[in-house]
Amino acid sequence: MSNAYDIIVIGGGHNGLTAAISLAKKNKKVLVLEKRPLLGGIAAGEEFHPGYSTTGLLHDTSGVRNRVIKEFNLEKFGLKIKQGKPTVGLLSKRGDCLTLSHDVEATASAISKFSAKDAAGYRDYAAFISAIRPFMKNLLDEHPPDLSALGTKQLWGLLKKGLALKRLGKKTMMEFLKVAPMSVADFLNEKFETDFIKAGIAAPALYGSFTGPWSSYTTLNLLMLECMAGDHIIGGPQALITALEQAAKNAGVDIKTNAPVNKIVLDAGRKVNGVKVSDGETFAAPVVASSCTPQVTFYELLQPNQISYALEHAVKHYRARGTTAKVNLAVNKAVTFNGVGGLEFYRTGNSFDDMERAFDPAKYKQVSAEPVLDIHVPTVSNPTLAPAGHSVISILVHFAPYNLQEGWSEAPKNKLRDNVLSALEIYSPGIANSVVGSEVLSPADLESRYSLTHGHIYHGEEAVDQIITRPFPLCAQYATPVSGLYLCGSGSHPGGGITCMPGYLGAQTILKNC
Repeated sequence: MSNAYDIIVIGGGHNGLTAAISLAKKNKKVLVLEKRPLLGGIAAGEEFHPGYSTTGLLHDTSGVRNRVIKEFNLEKFGLKIKQGKPTVGLLSKRGDCLTLSHDVEATASAISKFSAKDAAGYRDYAAFISAIRPFMKNLLDEHPPDLSALGTKQLWGLLKKGLALKRLGKKTMMEFLKVAPMSVADFLNEKFETDFIKAGIAAPALYGSFTGPWSSYTTLNLLMLECMAGDHIIGGPQALITALEQAAKNAGVDIKTNAPVNKIVLDAGRKVNGVKVSDGETFAAPVVASSCTPQVTFYELLQPNQISYALEHAVKHYRARGTTAKVNLAVNKAVTFNGVGGLEFYRTGNSFDDMERAFDPAKYKQVSAEPVLDIHVPTVSNPTLAPAGHSVISILVHFAPYNLQEGWSEAPKNKLRDNVLSALEIYSPGIANSVVGSEVLSPADLESRYSLTHGHIYHGEEAVDQIITRPFPLCAQYATPVSGLYLCGSGSHPGGGITCMPGYLGAQTILKNC
């Protein structure tokens, strides 16, 4: 492996690999450096108990863009797609389970068993999502508008965004402008009356955020997620990484694991000259693309005197208050929730009041006694992840603050696990007695394992000010004030989750500039 490259990509997660493939397909000599012994980052499946494995820290692959799959020909490398976003079971404490699928009429029919009004409300909700989807895709699948230099080109770009909004038609446009700033509770209360249905639909808007259901602009988060959800990947995030790795190698990308980058090397003119890894080896390149968080990129990989005061100030005030933990359970039987089995995904929440009460302790650096759970049972579609007849339950736990008052020692982690098991008992009585092994990853553990600053699963909060110019105006176009250094991780537009778009769009910017 030669030590001289056109471009070095830091981080071998889904965005880093996506960027590397895009660059290599344009005849760039590319090196990917990954600190861990395996590729994938938050999308890497790992064994957490002997014989039991997950398919990644995050669960949802419905945000992976079809253009990436097609352009990289990932199906040639074994990727398998299932039509529509995955079916989810919405759980109530009364023992109900509503199956929410990509089929609008099937979902409305299921809702009608609880409320005719809610069935009609869901059809109206789905029609609204369908109407605004082209506009939202226009915003989130393209490069963000450059608001720092409003010349003719930039103004034309903004005009096109405005025209896309106007093309929604007056009624839909006015509805969008009305609801986007609203709390998700206020928005869904206008359409539905059944508490657990409202809570289940709203839940993803709160995942990875420092917000409750009554917080402003959470409706915007929900609309973005709903509009960008498409087909999902069989085998979850790990299946995506397996295909991306093969595509990268096929494109000629060099990959080096167990290679944590110590620093980005700048020349005398403060231009990128390469990187230095922890064993002292250096790799030369005039361009570095970092898929790390903005804080890791600027605070850990550069020296304090290598960034300006304005950049340091922007990084310091970029919010990334982690509120998510992960609990993986090895279970010695097939599992059901509220009597329903055979689904991979379930959500708890029960009501907006319950969700707000779950969020409240996080404000005061405490763990929720009754957390909101995003439940994934990957063994439903891939039984090989556990011994025959057994299950893996992989749970994203909300709300567990990074800055826990007592610190994240083993005692609070055990308490968190017990809280999760107590919550699960409501929906699956006796489940705790079937657990043969477990793993608890606190936000502090997520930071240590995945280099997620403050344990934030999306590389930073997706509040409205950190969506429009993500992560902040100085770096909102992927290029940074450090010549030759680019961002291509979830801290860049269009944000977090398993989408591949920050890596894809970041690479397009590099190719344009280089």
